[in-house]
Amino acid sequence: MTDAGWAERKVARKLGGQYISLSPKLTAELLLAEHRRAMRAAKRQLDIYQRQHEVEKDERKRDLLAGSILACVNLLAALQKGRT
Repeated sequence: MTDAGWAERKVARKLGGQYISLSPKLTAELLLAEHRRAMRAAKRQLDIYQRQHEVEKDERKRDLLAGSILACVNLLAALQKGRT
């Protein structure tokens, strides 16, 4: 679990210190960067689960991995809705 100050730290890093207000362009840039990061993370985890599912022999573990794959697919679909 990340701590609640991650957004403030990201903005402070981007602006190089204390900030008063953000321009709409900078705000959009930061939000798009976080959206791309979320997409990459979900795709990476989906790929991991799919590779594990292919080689897993135990039926119970395969079912659990199939549920994880479905969750990742649903997450990606929800993230992609915001891009269209």
